[in-house]
Amino acid sequence: MALVVVLLAAGGAAFLPWTADHFGYALPGDGGLPSRIHHAGRDYRGAATCVGGDEQALTQVGEVGTLFGAAHPVFTTRPVPEEPPLTLLVRDGPDCFVGYALLGGP
Repeated sequence: MALVVVLLAAGGAAFLPWTADHFGYALPGDGGLPSRIHHAGRDYRGAATCVGGDEQALTQVGEVGTLFGAAHPVFTTRPVPEEPPLTLLVRDGPDCFVGYALLGGP
């Protein structure tokens, strides 16, 4: 019985925003993107603001996994920089991109 309670608590913890932010995955639903993502060995901090953008001017460089949902594509500008990019954009819906800035400098 105690094992069942522990497993249910651990499973429920996966849906907490703190857990998603810590491990860098998105939660299902609108506004479920984490505030921090990991790309190319570096960490990026996001703004919760959704902005429009032209996907044709961007290059997909990765994805942010979603708990029980489709992954969110991660983009950078063209051409793709040699070093880790200073900024990334994550698509959160049609015509909605959330910006992420490199933490710790170049």
